[in-house]
Amino acid sequence: MTAKAPDQSPRRGPGRPRHETPSAEFLERRESIIDTALEVFKQRGYDSGSLDDVAAVLGLRKASLYYYVRSKAELLYFVFDRAINRALERLETLTSADESPRQRLEALIRHQVMVVSDDPSLFTVFFDQRPHHDGEYEAEIQKKERRYLRLYAQGVTDDAEAGVLTNIDPRYAAQLVLGMTNWTYKWFDPSRDDAEALADAAVQLVLGSSDVDGD
Repeated sequence: MTAKAPDQSPRRGPGRPRHETPSAEFLERRESIIDTALEVFKQRGYDSGSLDDVAAVLGLRKASLYYYVRSKAELLYFVFDRAINRALERLETLTSADESPRQRLEALIRHQVMVVSDDPSLFTVFFDQRPHHDGEYEAEIQKKERRYLRLYAQGVTDDAEAGVLTNIDPRYAAQLVLGMTNWTYKWFDPSRDDAEALADAAVQLVLGSSDVDGD
């Protein structure tokens, strides 16, 4: 009887999907874990919130989470990556649109208000827990964040230089619009506040009217 050759295939590490391309079921389950994690991190903070807390909310054993995420740091990265991807995808569509400078600037202001107010919990974690982000994942987030800021600031700057805003430094205008709209995560409450009305107010504050002109 011949001896069986030892298995030379590499072992699968903990927390890894069984296949190179994760299944739809795997990705759906991980999204549910990310949903739960962002609420835990929002309520308890990253330091106090734990994988045990996430597992308890989901009715799972902590060990089961390691099939979907390698660590709490990676889970925070997934929350951050969701936030920046969502904002970046919408922004790239806006900046490629063929509109007048005034229409584009209004769209940029509305975009920033809506992307934050659509999911304030997500952006509360993104902004408030940023100091806890692990360096292992920071480079990827920074790369996307720099692209986002570059696209947004350039869009506002181009529109300001086209005469939509007068008597103001375009770079300052871009940073002020970003600061004003980002800060809404601190106080916006979907059960009390209206995102569209907030976007109208932001547009009127910057442009003087919520109506889009055809300039």
